[in-house]
Amino acid sequence: MSLQGKTAVVIGASGQHNFGVAIARAFAADGAKVIVSGRRIEPLKALADELGGLAIACDMSDESSIKALFETATQQAGPIHIAVNSAGALAGNPIAALTREAIQPTLDVSFTGALLMFRYAAEAMTEGGSVITISSLTARLPGPGLAVYAAARAGIDYAIKIAAVEYGPQKIRFNSIAAGLIRTDMTDAIFEHSDSEARFIPHIPAGRMGNINDIAQTALWLADDDRSSFINGQLIDVSGGQHNGQLPH
Repeated sequence: MSLQGKTAVVIGASGQHNFGVAIARAFAADGAKVIVSGRRIEPLKALADELGGLAIACDMSDESSIKALFETATQQAGPIHIAVNSAGALAGNPIAALTREAIQPTLDVSFTGALLMFRYAAEAMTEGGSVITISSLTARLPGPGLAVYAAARAGIDYAIKIAAVEYGPQKIRFNSIAAGLIRTDMTDAIFEHSDSEARFIPHIPAGRMGNINDIAQTALWLADDDRSSFINGQLIDVSGGQHNGQLPH
């Protein structure tokens, strides 16, 4: 078990079928003590019980909540070695329909909150560590209606490079995983009400849709210093090769 003796905080794990839940399970199976976090405490408690870990609620749009998450985590579990942010909200409005009120909630969670998570996670990593954020193929390939969501993800993808430079002396690594379209709690409606698979697969060299385990195994690799200690400030595409092409029209 490569993560034996390590403590991980996974944000965005309060759903039923999403990246955060899959990553938390992969970390626990590999020996880590896992602290799961998100906005809804009841599903977090159920997952924590399953994994023998801890549950701490956190609102990624609230700086005090992010700070409290890592303070409470260190009080209850000691130094943090791994932190994953998979929180996000799917916003889809064309630029012509945008208002400040429509833009701000996505930025609060996916950009400002993610950047503040870097700060407070690093403060809790007194023994070094790995910070991982979940990004999106849409931050690499443009699509209509995704200006706010994709721009927030792209901004954090660049910020990890700066974080890698700033926190390198503290032996803290920062990397991002750009996920292709994968069925999760957040994207269920896309699959239920459209022919997404039929439209996407012709653009995916791997010839299949991705799944949450593809993301979880990539996060596991990035979390493990024995496997990825020289990977820092990188955006890892997990899209079956679609990042080399285009989104379907």
